[in-house]
Amino acid sequence: MQKNEIKLLNRVYQDATIGMLAIDKVLKKLKNEDLKKQFKKQFDMYEKFSQKCDIFAVNKEVDIKENSFFQKTKQTVMLYMSLWMDSTPRHIVEMMITGTVMGIIDTIKVEKDCKVKDEELMAMVAEFKKMQDEFYEKLKKLLAKV
Repeated sequence: MQKNEIKLLNRVYQDATIGMLAIDKVLKKLKNEDLKKQFKKQFDMYEKFSQKCDIFAVNKEVDIKENSFFQKTKQTVMLYMSLWMDSTPRHIVEMMITGTVMGIIDTIKVEKDCKVKDEELMAMVAEFKKMQDEFYEKLKKLLAKV
């Protein structure tokens, strides 16, 4: 695989795993069962996607880079501080929307910068963007309800 392809694969893998980290932390604070169910579904989808990236990397004989300790710690601290200040369902949904949109933007930017030609990788990236778009739409509807 070319360097730019590995960069794109790493990006979507890292976005999926940081999404899992965020959802895991949020689930521990949530009391609203409807939100818990929705976020658990999202967690499961991110987990399946990260496993798909792992399999793809093994098949292509490349290593995927995990998020750094600093990135994970920064994400966790920011989440806990935000939840400490406001743990209402509305705020939690707003946080999840923000994180999802950041992931969408990041994926689009890296995809554009890398100019990858590997069709299998591009299909995975398209699937990941579609999944994120669906999360965003569901979260907007949840926001209107909480």
